This record gives sequence, structure tokens and C-alpha cells, in this order.
Amino acid sequence: MAQDAAEAKINALSAELKLLRKGLGIQAKSLPSTVGEQLREVCGVHEDDSPGTVRGKVVETLRRLIETLSESHRETARIVLGFGTGPNERYTQRLQLLGTGADRNVRTMQRRADDVVYLIAEAAYGAPWPYGGAAISQDGPWHTSALAVRLTMTGAAAAEVFETRRVVSHVAGLADVEHAVSLARPASTTDPLDLSRLGIDVVAGGEVHSVRLVSTTRVAFSLRPPQPLDAGDEHEFFFRIRVDELPAPFYCCTPEFPCESFDLNVRFDRARPPQRVWRIDGELSKDAQDPLTARKPLFLDNAGEVRTGFRDLRPARSYGVGWQPASCGNATLPGSGPPG
Repeated sequence: MAQDAAEAKINALSAELKLLRKGLGIQAKSLPSTVGEQLREVCGVHEDDSPGTVRGKVVETLRRLIETLSESHRETARIVLGFGTGPNERYTQRLQLLGTGADRNVRTMQRRADDVVYLIAEAAYGAPWPYGGAAISQDGPWHTSALAVRLTMTGAAAAEVFETRRVVSHVAGLADVEHAVSLARPASTTDPLDLSRLGIDVVAGGEVHSVRLVSTTRVAFSLRPPQPLDAGDEHEFFFRIRVDELPAPFYCCTPEFPCESFDLNVRFDRARPPQRVWRIDGELSKDAQDPLTARKPLFLDNAGEVRTGFRDLRPARSYGVGWQPASCGNATLPGSGPPG
């Protein structure tokens, strides 16, 4: 199967990257002669390339792949592979340095190093991307050219989401656009979202149907344009989602197909502003609800709002905003319970 073949290639490249990170990593004198077959393919290395050209291609490709990772993984990836470290710092020394900075032992950092190597390999076999950003894969039936979301907190926990989504069809006769949103759950909660407390209404651009849960945190539904779209056609939907109680204090978009841009505006209750707010940028779904991961902070303006934007969103990664709710009696940690 295609999926099994892709997984095999990712695992093979991951194994080669684990060999590359040993010793001095990308700074090793022997790097040009030890680049594996999968890595040569990914980096565009040719048989007649000089050692200097091989090194340049490998270093530049890995540098660009690291930039596609989420913020929380980039620094780990750089240290693991030897970017920006001392000329004589071997892999075990780099792990110790990384462990000290993150207050973790070397064994834990070894697991993180393995994880980040896998993510680099996974990124290498994702959608092709030219210099300057990710390319849009034509494999799916459509992609999102622009997504704009306004999330308004209405009281202690209720929220409204106003979403404008512009899609581009890749096929003829596209009658339905499958869509989904992730509303992350508290870590202590195993019950699925209650669809009876979730209202989804199309304001303009078509109709919504087939609302369903595809996981305990992910709601899927279909958007139907007024008439089927032909290949290359663009169409814009504007719809609203109402939530009586936001399950956990963050909002993420996790696209199934590529998305060129996502702009998010969150307006908080000015009477109950959050203690802190942070940006969730291209993380795995399971990591998005981890409140302890180091992330870029965001700050409320005088209207109680935060704004952030994302470009070239990758499928199956989470993008959005998280926050620590205002204290009310016994304080709750982000992700451990509903806001407020």
C-alpha cells in the first residue's frame, strides 16, 4: 500500500539521520562520504557532486526541513544535528547541553532526539516545497487558499466561532467540501464532545450537513456550495459555530488538506482576561494540549483581543492559540479543566 511504502521511506530516512547525528553531526569531516541513499535522494545529491557540494546540499536541506517544524521542536533539532554548536561537541555532549537547558536527563532527551529526527524525515516526504514556502499538493480534491477565524468568548466558558474559508477545487464536479475542527479536551476528560451543545450554521456560501464526531476532540461536517465546483474554481464559505462550553482553553485548526493561510483573532471576556496566552504552531495533535511546552507568548490588546497568523499549514498538524484561564477560586492548570 502507498501508506506503508511512505512509512517505510520515512523510517529509512530516520535511521540515516540517526547515523548522521552521531559524533559531530553536520560538522563531521566525513559527512559527504557517509550520506545515506535516502538522504541523498531528498537532498538532490548526484554521483558527480564534489564533497563540498554534497555537504552544502545536505546542510541546506536539513536547515530548511527544520524550519518546517513547530517552534517547540526547532531548537532541539538544531542541537541534535549539530547546527550552531561548538566545533568539538559530540552527540552525547550536545544531548547533555540540551538536557540541562530543558531540565531533563539524558535518557529523556534521547527520546526527544529520536522524535525530532522522525519529524524531520516525515517533513522530507511531505508535500514538495520550493524555496520560500510549502507548495500546495494537488493530491487532495481541494485545498484552502485562505482561512480567517474570529473566536469570541461570551461569558465564562461559552464561545462563538465565525469562520470564513476560501477553497480551491482540484477536481471537476466537487459537490461537498469535507471540513473539521478540533476542540481540545481537558487531559482528565475522556467523554466525547456533546454535539447537541454545538451549533454550526452557514451564514453565506452554501449549506452545512453531516455533522459528526470523528474523535473525542474532532468534529467533522460537510460544506455544500450552491453548485458543484470545477477544477480551479474558488468558493468562499462563511459560517458560525456556537459552543455552550468550550471544552478546554485553546482553539486549534488541524487541516486534512493543505492551507495557504490561517488568520486567527480571539476576543476574551474583558471581565475575566486569561493569565497568559500562547501560540500553537504546527504541532502534533497530542502535543498541542501540553501546557508546559515552550511556546511564543501572545499579548492582549486594549480590547481584550489577540491576533496571530499562520502560512503554509501542513496537513495533520495543529495551529491556533492556547491560554491559561483567569483564576476563580481554586486555579486550574491549562488543559486540566474547562476555562474559568
